[in-house]
Amino acid sequence: MKSFLLTILAVITLHMSAQAQFSLGIKGGVSSSKVSIDGTDNTSQYRDPQNITGYHGGLFARIQVASIFIQPEALFASSGGKITFMDQTTATPTNSEEEFKFSRLDVPVTVGVNLLNFFRVQAGPVASIMLNEYEGTDRSLESYKSKTDFGLQAGVGIDISSLTLDLRYERIKRNFTSSLSTDPSVLNEQFILSLGYKFIK
Repeated sequence: MKSFLLTILAVITLHMSAQAQFSLGIKGGVSSSKVSIDGTDNTSQYRDPQNITGYHGGLFARIQVASIFIQPEALFASSGGKITFMDQTTATPTNSEEEFKFSRLDVPVTVGVNLLNFFRVQAGPVASIMLNEYEGTDRSLESYKSKTDFGLQAGVGIDISSLTLDLRYERIKRNFTSSLSTDPSVLNEQFILSLGYKFIK
């Protein structure tokens, strides 16, 4: 019985492999990202988040069986945001503009459905590895070494021959070590627009 089940499983696996479509390509684009800070002794000292423009580029692969696909990627990306920081350690509180710049290696793995052979809906986790250190003026956020944080991506895309176009929303929560009594976290949100080219399809 066990041998019979293994044989059936092998036949199903071979059938799915024969039906699978594999694509490999390059992609790049721009993003609009912002940050918000939580978990500090006084969150109200961080105000007025502003978006900044980021960039990304790298490789993607896609394995599709019927209309279901999985798409892993490896992308070098920049993101961040601007926020107003109120320094309350002085006799007269002063405001300064704090800019966060994240240089990252992002590894999203999305699962989706291909509709009408050109329109895609997909979502999945993303691992984000920091490649730079924090260099702002707010000393309550101490510098951090390369660290992996996890988040989510979701979006839509279209395929026209070898070209791909994607619009996604990404949300990653980054934790910092801090000199404060609690460790703050930085929520990095962004909308990502990508153009890709499949050189294997």
